[in-house]
Amino acid sequence: MGDSFIIAIDFGTAYSGYAFSITSRDEETDPFLKVWGQEVGLETPKAPTCILFDEHEEFVSFGYEAKEMYLTKKGHEAREQYFFNCFKMALYGKKITRNLKIKAANGKEMTAMKVFTEALRFLKDDALQYIATNTEGRKFTASDFTWVLTVPAIWDHSAKQFMREAATQAGIVPKGNSDQLVIALEPEAASVFCKRLPSDGFIAENRGEDKLDQSPGTQYIIVDCG
Repeated sequence: MGDSFIIAIDFGTAYSGYAFSITSRDEETDPFLKVWGQEVGLETPKAPTCILFDEHEEFVSFGYEAKEMYLTKKGHEAREQYFFNCFKMALYGKKITRNLKIKAANGKEMTAMKVFTEALRFLKDDALQYIATNTEGRKFTASDFTWVLTVPAIWDHSAKQFMREAATQAGIVPKGNSDQLVIALEPEAASVFCKRLPSDGFIAENRGEDKLDQSPGTQYIIVDCG
């Protein structure tokens, strides 16, 4: 296959977003990044990791829109709905099962699998729609891409498997075709990015035009300031 079709989702604790590449494998171009927040007068590389469901547990909205909709609800209406904010770390340190429930802002519970699945489904659908508007009408489906999904390094195997199952239920990859989904550890992804940076302003010693991956023995620290 001569083309490199990749969608990478950064599913963050506080903010989430995605980048994509639809180039031939021999092209060296930077991936495209979706910009969020125009509906609230912002331009940010990620959207808040917030999701809103109605009283029947049906998906309503994600990101800035979910936050705005929930905050403008009156008391009774807000109590009826399910609003989840910064819910990713609900998986950390817990026994992960398909029936695990997490609490919404109003204390009501919903199965974590549904919350994570619908969040990933939204990001998948938004990515495919956004790509279609920038490819002169060419239609892509989820199966045209290799998908990358980031997870914290501190998560155990069960939490990572949970995310893989949620991605499958969201329609990101067909069941049984796990080769199309790459689960990437967040610090490893950050390290790969840093290794491509030019040395100027990143490597203290004078190394000319070398990048980090061309400077063996260089030690560096990556700090997540989220």
